[in-house]
Amino acid sequence: MNFNSTVIRPSDPQPEPMPGLEHIDMRNPGDDPGATVIGDLIAAVRRKALGLVLWILSCLAVSVAYTASTRPEFVASAQIVLEPRLRLPPGTDAAAAAAAAAPTLDSAQAESQLQVIRSARNLRYVFDTLNLKDDPAFADKGPGLIGRSVGVVMSLLPVGGQATSSPEEAANRAREMAFQNFADRVQVKRLGQSYVLEVSFRGPTPEMTARLTNSIAAAYIRDQVLVHAVSEQRGTEFLQGRISLIQSEKKAADEAVATGVISDFQFPDSDARIVGSAPQPLSSTYPQTKLNLLLALVLGLVTGVGAIAIAHNFDRILRSPAQVRRLLGIDCLVVIPRYRTGILKTTTALDQPDSDFALALRLLRTILFSAGGKPQYVSIGFASCQDGDGCSAIAANLARLLAVSGTDAMLVDANLQKPDLTRLLAPSAPSGLDELLLSPAVGGSFKEVAIAPSLGFVPAVAAGRRASPNAFLGTHAMRAALTQVNGKRDIILDLPTLKASSDAQAVGSMLTGVVLVASLNRTKLDELAEAIRAMRSANSRVLGVVLNSPVRARHAWHQGGAKASS
Repeated sequence: MNFNSTVIRPSDPQPEPMPGLEHIDMRNPGDDPGATVIGDLIAAVRRKALGLVLWILSCLAVSVAYTASTRPEFVASAQIVLEPRLRLPPGTDAAAAAAAAAPTLDSAQAESQLQVIRSARNLRYVFDTLNLKDDPAFADKGPGLIGRSVGVVMSLLPVGGQATSSPEEAANRAREMAFQNFADRVQVKRLGQSYVLEVSFRGPTPEMTARLTNSIAAAYIRDQVLVHAVSEQRGTEFLQGRISLIQSEKKAADEAVATGVISDFQFPDSDARIVGSAPQPLSSTYPQTKLNLLLALVLGLVTGVGAIAIAHNFDRILRSPAQVRRLLGIDCLVVIPRYRTGILKTTTALDQPDSDFALALRLLRTILFSAGGKPQYVSIGFASCQDGDGCSAIAANLARLLAVSGTDAMLVDANLQKPDLTRLLAPSAPSGLDELLLSPAVGGSFKEVAIAPSLGFVPAVAAGRRASPNAFLGTHAMRAALTQVNGKRDIILDLPTLKASSDAQAVGSMLTGVVLVASLNRTKLDELAEAIRAMRSANSRVLGVVLNSPVRARHAWHQGGAKASS
C-alpha cells in the first residue's frame, strides 16, 4: 500500500515519557503478526466479500448467457499418413528393383505437406467442387454492430468521390469472403514426430463437418495422384496401362471429394494414404461450456480481487488496528466493538458488564490506569478527529468504571462548543468550565457536580448558557486548576475535536497524555496522522489510539431522555 503521505516516521519529534505510563507505546512494531500488507488485503477482501461474490456470479451469468446463445459447432478429424513410394524407370529388372532403397522423408518434407493441404489450391478445389459459395454457413454475415456504426458515421461525413461496386464485383467479393470463412475452419497438424497428418474441420452440423473433412483429405490425395501423373507423362516410355490406372485413381479421388465419403480404393501412385476417415462427431465441440464457466470463475475472481487490491491501495480510510501500528507508528490501545443492543448510555459499561463494549472499556482502564506498576494518579484527555467518533461516550463510561473500582476520579467536559456530556450529566449545572477560563483570577478551581460515588463532574457551561467563543483551554487558570487536582485523583477530559478546535493541542501539554479516538471504516488515515503530528508538535504525549466501531444506524447514547452524538 502507498500511504507515504500518512506514515509518521521515527524521526518525528516525540515528548519524553511521563512517570507512571512507561508501559504505553513500548511494543516493537514487528510484534504485531497482523501488521502486514497481505493481512490488510485479506481484511479488505472480507469487507468486500458480498460485492466480490456478486461480481463472480455476474461473470458466470454472462458466461452462461454466451454459452446458451452461441450456435454449437462440431469438429471432425481425418488422418493421412505419408508413405513415399519407390518409382523405377520402365524396363527395370526385378533384381535392380529389389536392390533399390525405399525413399525416406525428413521433418521438413512432412511440414511441407501440411502447407500443401492448407494451400488455397487444395481448399479451393473442394470449395468449387461442392459449390460452397452459396452455403449460408460460409456466407458473409455483413458488418457487426461496430462495423455498422462506423458505416453510418462514414456515410454522414462529406467525403466525395465514393465509388459504388458493380454487381459482379459484389458477387466476387461475397465468393471470396465465403471461401475465407471456409478456409478459416480448416486445421492441419502433425501428430508428434510421426508422418501422420491430422486434418480437422469445424462445422455447424455433424454431417457437414465429417463430409467436408473427408473431402479435404481426398483433395490432397487427388493432388498427389496428379503430381505423379505429370511425372509419368514426362517419361520416355509411356505405358497405356499406367495412364488408365492413374485416371482411375483420379476418378476415385474426385468422387471422394464430391461425396465426402472415402472408400477402400487404393492409391498406389500417391505418396500418402488416408488411414482414418472423419466420422460424424457425436457432440458439439464449441462452445466449451465447462471451459467457459471455469474461465468466467477465474476471470471474476482475479478481476474482483484485483479491483479490491487497487481500491485498497488508494484507500485512505482506517480499516484495521494493524494499520495504526504499521502506518502511523503508534499503538492501538484497544478496539471498541460495535454496540448492537439497545441505546448506548454513559452507564453502559456498568449496566451490561458482560457485553463486548464493557470488556473493551475495562481493558482500556487496565492499560491506562493500572499497568504502570506503582499506583499513580494521571490526567488523560480523549480527543477525536471529527464528531461522531464516540469520544464522549468512551470518556464517560471509562470514568464510571474508575469510580466503581474505588478510585477517586473526575470527569471534565472540556468540549465547550458542543457540551454533550454537560447536557446529559448536569443539565441544571449552576456554573461551568468556561467561567473558570474567562476569569482573570489564576487561583480558581474546578466547580464539580457529584454524579456518582467517587466521581465528580465538571460541566462545560452553566444551564441555559452557551460557551463564549473566546474561552480557551490553554489559559494559566486551566493549568493552575489542573495542578490543584493532579496527583490526588485520576482526571479524564472529554476534549473538543481536532477538526473543530485547537483547544486539545493547547491543553494536551498540561496532561499526562492524550488518547486519540478514531472510527473504523470512517476516519481517514491522513486525518489521524495529522492529528498525531499536531498533538506532538504542541508537546503533548499521544498515548495511543482507541478504535471505535460506530454504533449501527448511529444509535444515540443518552441518560434521562437527553440525546447526544455517540
